[in-house]
Amino acid sequence: MRKRSVFITGGAGGIGLATAKLFVANGWRVGIGDVDPAALQRVASELEVETFRHDVRDYADWVRVLDEFCAPDDGALDVLVNNAGVLIFGWLDDHDPKSFDPLIDVNIKGVVYGCHAGVKYLAKALDSTLVNLGSSASLQSPPIQAMYATTKFAVRGLSEALVVAYKRHGVRVSLIEPYCVDTPMLDADTPDGINYRNAVSGHEILRPEQVAERIHESTQSDEFHFPVGKLPSELVTEIKPRFEADRSMWLAVFGMN
Repeated sequence: MRKRSVFITGGAGGIGLATAKLFVANGWRVGIGDVDPAALQRVASELEVETFRHDVRDYADWVRVLDEFCAPDDGALDVLVNNAGVLIFGWLDDHDPKSFDPLIDVNIKGVVYGCHAGVKYLAKALDSTLVNLGSSASLQSPPIQAMYATTKFAVRGLSEALVVAYKRHGVRVSLIEPYCVDTPMLDADTPDGINYRNAVSGHEILRPEQVAERIHESTQSDEFHFPVGKLPSELVTEIKPRFEADRSMWLAVFGMN
């Protein structure tokens, strides 16, 4: 009997690494992609994972990596975790417009490419899950994180659409929505030197392992929203009835209910 398989982008650190460790501990075959070769080498020396130099901004790279990782399982993939992401902190008009490009390329295009490239592999597995990393900023836009929230609202919109679209392929879709997480992202500074970690001091700060637990949970559930933390849980409670009504409507429209 083959091990279930999971591929995690941005897997060499933070939430991605915590997720890889949890799936390994649960007996899964784990692949991680990252743009940092040194970090990949370090993880490979410490953890039983398959590592790939992977740029989520490059569609051809998605095909190359997934072809290689999924080949031992006849092209099947049980779980794809679109985790890779970047952040800038500060007022929108204080930033150089060039700083917006990495967020659009990684947080939006990278996730869209992963969803598009990954579905054919997920469709070959039974009970498969596409997991997209959103944020509390997918639910409420912090004024000092306008660009980041823009990208995370995009991930939410994409994920909501794919809940119905990918049901055609037998693939469930989940959205993970954590509050602030203790990763290097918290070390971002505004252009005028205000540190993100200092700015959120006193607020709830999650451990990466808490988010990993919710990612793992999402692979065993038909729920869509997986908030992590007090604020996103409250926000999801408010929007969930509308989402579920819309989902039921679209499933009926396409004869999939």
